[in-house]
Amino acid sequence: MIRRIAAGGVATAVVVALGLTGPSATPAGAAPPAGGAAPTASGAAQYTVVAREGVGTAEALAAIAAAGGTVVSSVADVGVFQVTAVGGDFAARAAAAPALVGAAPDRVIGRAPRQKPDVVERAPAGSAAAPAGGGGHRRGVGMDPLDDKLWGLRMVRSDQARGREPGRRGVTVGVLDTGLDASNPDLAANFSRRLSRNFAPDIEAIDGPCEVAGCLDPVGTDDGGHGTHVAGTIGAAANGVGLSGVAPRVTLAGIKVGQDSGYFFLGPVVKGLVYAANAGIDVVNMSFYIDPWLYNCRANPADPPAAQAEQRVTIAAVNRALRYAHRRGVTLVAALGNNHEDLGNPRTDTSSPNYGEVQPYPRPIDNATCWTLPAEGAHVIGVSSLGPSGRKSDFSNYGTE
Repeated sequence: MIRRIAAGGVATAVVVALGLTGPSATPAGAAPPAGGAAPTASGAAQYTVVAREGVGTAEALAAIAAAGGTVVSSVADVGVFQVTAVGGDFAARAAAAPALVGAAPDRVIGRAPRQKPDVVERAPAGSAAAPAGGGGHRRGVGMDPLDDKLWGLRMVRSDQARGREPGRRGVTVGVLDTGLDASNPDLAANFSRRLSRNFAPDIEAIDGPCEVAGCLDPVGTDDGGHGTHVAGTIGAAANGVGLSGVAPRVTLAGIKVGQDSGYFFLGPVVKGLVYAANAGIDVVNMSFYIDPWLYNCRANPADPPAAQAEQRVTIAAVNRALRYAHRRGVTLVAALGNNHEDLGNPRTDTSSPNYGEVQPYPRPIDNATCWTLPAEGAHVIGVSSLGPSGRKSDFSNYGTE
């Protein structure tokens, strides 16, 4: 999965070139892990609960309590709550409450590799095309020693554009990902520790032993590596060392919403989006999809009722957070994915759910009622990947809608 979530990184950067801070927010370090977490020490299970549109915080809290849940943190700006509850019927009671969309369980990890599965379709051997335009090219203004190896910079003409506009410090790009290694010499100059946050505490069952007390890694670290890679594509500094990004002078904020193992769960993603909106982040990059469903469907007949309810919660929560960020001026960019698939005519999904106690099973996907999120969410610019030939990368998803 680490390779799959990378699709669209170069094209995302083209767009770039051109704890919650609000009163309703919970501090970043206080939230429990969302998705895949084991029950709490008291034996209570954890859930992400979404209130219906127009329902106030007080009414939602009352409905959660009446269903038997206890709120432990909230993103009240978009009506999303982290809840614990004892007993296995909380999700059903929440779904039946008129004030609530429902509850998505943060289930015990019954089946999950330490690293998120990589189901990328491989290009046939020997099919790689030669870089467009031949070999050498003249180093442009503010280029780094290895930039002539990056055909992407040449393809999007960043090597020429930066002579006029290399990016501005006043433009902040939030990299919603596995973190950002601020010790990297190509990222340190552009990294904003003040604006960076971690919303995804380590889950030992999939991430390995926690390195720090409380399992919340400090900002400026990236044990997964993917966020650092993405941040470099966007804004590695043109500093005479190594290579540079498309917009080498923008400010980078590492907003950790993904696990070290490559999983991205609902709760941290919603918190990261709302934080970005409230903090005045200009652009967010999202090179992932939200686990455990490759496609979230409103009522897929292949899914049992509980899985249908869980996906409806995800659809509501993600789109609400995206709309919230959009209304506050955030440009939302996401990779379309790396499954060589037309998202307007999706194939049967055989990879979901990709964690939990249920093995993946075939799910025919109805394009009208199923979405891969966040790429197909509200106001999101979905980005495919191109290869060095200038054509679509063999692995990259695309859309013909």
